[in-house]
Amino acid sequence: YEETVGRMATMARGAERAQTDEVSARQAAEYAAFLQQVPWYKWDFQRDATEIAAISETGFRNRERRFALGTEYRSKSAYARVIANAVANVGADALHLRLVVQGLDLTTLALFDEVNVIENTVNGVVIETPRYRKLTYLLAEMAQLGGTFVEIAGNDEILLTTLSDAETVPAAMFSFARQGYGDHRHLLLVKVSDLASTLRALPKMGLRLEHIHDY
Repeated sequence: YEETVGRMATMARGAERAQTDEVSARQAAEYAAFLQQVPWYKWDFQRDATEIAAISETGFRNRERRFALGTEYRSKSAYARVIANAVANVGADALHLRLVVQGLDLTTLALFDEVNVIENTVNGVVIETPRYRKLTYLLAEMAQLGGTFVEIAGNDEILLTTLSDAETVPAAMFSFARQGYGDHRHLLLVKVSDLASTLRALPKMGLRLEHIHDY
């Protein structure tokens, strides 16, 4: 059955990838990168719909992709506008947060382009950083440079996800297989004060950092 379906799909789209396949693959990659740092509803779906509609190459696959993707993008564009309007009424998520770090002097912190020093206190340096994916990279790099964290956005606990081939690890509060990857994801809840030492210890634990979840 699967073989038959595969042959039918190949006949429908042809032996070569259609132009719409190439364009939609690039759009999907750009969208995936965008989502690492910005809410989904800020993506310009209408631009993608316009780009797909402008493809003049003929053939069944291109016609099918123009219709299917065009419909999907226009629907998402309309829904995104609804979400954006709702967010405008309640306030958008902040794209930056503040945290207190120790063990890194002002000269070292100045090396981070997207880190702003707010004030230097007896408890540590208060800094402002981007959230989401960039925060994960920044915290990991600061930990490797010897920094430790006192609090992050006023919280003293933080969740991080790690990856490994092992089904379970002792420190994980929950572990599960990642479908299609052949490895496992492990959720670790740690004190913010222990975050830096945990990050430095991950390789010895056989773990790879995936994401540090902010607030």
